[in-house]
Amino acid sequence: MIITSKAMNLDEGPARHSPRRGRQNFIVYFPSLKNGRSMECESVLESAYCIWLEHDPQVVRYYTQPHTFTWTDDGQHYRYTPDFHVVLTHGDSYFTEVKLDFSKQRQSRLATLDSFHALCLQEGWTFKRLDQQHLTGSTRFHTLQALYSRSSTHTEQRQEYFYHYVKQRKWPTTLGDLIQDDAAPDTGTIFYNLFTRRLRADLTQRLTLDLVVNWEHSHA
Repeated sequence: MIITSKAMNLDEGPARHSPRRGRQNFIVYFPSLKNGRSMECESVLESAYCIWLEHDPQVVRYYTQPHTFTWTDDGQHYRYTPDFHVVLTHGDSYFTEVKLDFSKQRQSRLATLDSFHALCLQEGWTFKRLDQQHLTGSTRFHTLQALYSRSSTHTEQRQEYFYHYVKQRKWPTTLGDLIQDDAAPDTGTIFYNLFTRRLRADLTQRLTLDLVVNWEHSHA
């Protein structure tokens, strides 16, 4: 295989700007805390993937539609833009393609994805394919989504108060008792710390007031 595209430059922004037509395919701007700006996603499902990336402590940054690759594979010319490029701690990274259902994709599209996968193996890159069931089919996803959507009021100043508060409180407790405590941080800060794992809870459960919440000193 021979790559014919220029070198990837992530600072150039999304390589693909026009929205794809079709059901559930339109531009969605996801407010990313890790990137410090809104990320341009081409579907609701892609924005759902961002929830997982924000929650994963190994992910330090990610890019949407990062680069358009062109290459030649056995005489066939290919052009493809991955949905995501994800940068991990220690400099590792991977590309991701997000689709509702890969079994319903055109054969030509699947051939492009297979060839890109082979190109990644050749270059020492990692390529992942994730569908709707994998991304949004669990209770955990909906709990994470609820926590993230309510974390927008979090600030560094409120986080400092959070660290002071948790050292004074008796643990474990329930989410309901925590929210109803007049001395507690605001709800957005509580949800932010649940989302980022500073507060411990079983997030495979639905988000209810009975959710048991814990804190350990080593997390501060």
